Parts: sequence; C-alpha cells; structure tokens
Amino acid sequence: MPAITNFVTMRFFISLILFLSFFATCFSQDKSTTSKFELGVIAGINISNVVGADVNNNSSRSGFHLGAYGEFSLNEKIGLRPEFHLISTKGTANGNFRTFYLDIPLLGTYQVAEKFKLLAGVQPSILYSARVSDGRGNITNFIRTLDLGVIIGGWYQISYEWGVGARFVPGLSRVGADGIQRTFNSNFQLSVGYRFM
Repeated sequence: MPAITNFVTMRFFISLILFLSFFATCFSQDKSTTSKFELGVIAGINISNVVGADVNNNSSRSGFHLGAYGEFSLNEKIGLRPEFHLISTKGTANGNFRTFYLDIPLLGTYQVAEKFKLLAGVQPSILYSARVSDGRGNITNFIRTLDLGVIIGGWYQISYEWGVGARFVPGLSRVGADGIQRTFNSNFQLSVGYRFM
C-alpha cells in the first residue's frame, strides 16, 4: 500500500489547506487591493510513460491525480498558481511499473481570453513508492526520490465553480536512483477543477 496513508503526509496536506485558506481570508478582507485569490480542488487522469534514450517501445499507462490549488491574480493578465497533488500515479505499462508521487506544480498563468488561460511552470515531485510485477514487487529504493518536470498547458473556466485543463509534463530528472540510465517520466494530464473561493 502506498505511503499516502502516512500521517505526516496527511498533516502536511491539511497544513497547506489551512495556509491557503489564511491567504484567501486576507485577500478577501483587503478591499483596497486589486489582487484576486482563488482556492479549489483538482482531480483528473494521468496518461504516463517512461521515455528516454535507454527505453525501447514502452507503452503508456493510465492513472490519476487528486489535490488542491490556489491562484493569485497579479493583474488582469498574469497570475501565480501553486498546486498540491496529494497523490499522482505514473509509470509505464511495461512490467506494470507503477509510481506514486506527491506533485507540487508551481505555475504562472497568462489570461488569453475571458475564460481561457495558458499555464507554464515547474513541478517538483516527491516519490511515495514504486512497484513492478516481475517478482521484485516494491522497488522504491531504486527510484529517485525527487523528480523534477516542466509544465506546459491550458485551463478553461466553464463557470465560476467549474474548470477543465490539459497539460504536458515532461521530466527533467532521470528516474533511476543511480542516475545512470537515461530514462525520464513523461505525463499528460486532463483535469477538472472545482473552485469554492
């Protein structure tokens, strides 16, 4: 069972929500500021793979992500959007390789149209666990604990509450803990978000 049940992780998630709520309260009470703050939850599908020069004919596998986001509008066009995905599953269908991460996307946003914005940024990820089905089972110790990727995508706000997005997250860090094999995470995400502030 992945370490998502770990008490420390849950406490960190709760602390983040309280932290974002604190900032939301501050922004809502400051009537003189032109900044706007949003807070919501996000979930969706991961279509992931492991790619690179030392990989041949890997097949994508499906997974999911689940978390929360906050967004600060700096002006009419530009904003900052930190996210916190409590669980994000990745890997490849080859060998039934499954990895479980805590993702922390740090995004900049650019409002292109009234309801559509571009997203770009970086994504540090912390490994919970890794497994394969070739008899070895848990291989967490053989996978790099910290993964780093870049994000390119977009977000469409359907209504005040609901939004949808798509993003591509190619990895920059080699997957293996020894750093020898040239293999990288590659992830395409489709997300649905619900804004409650």
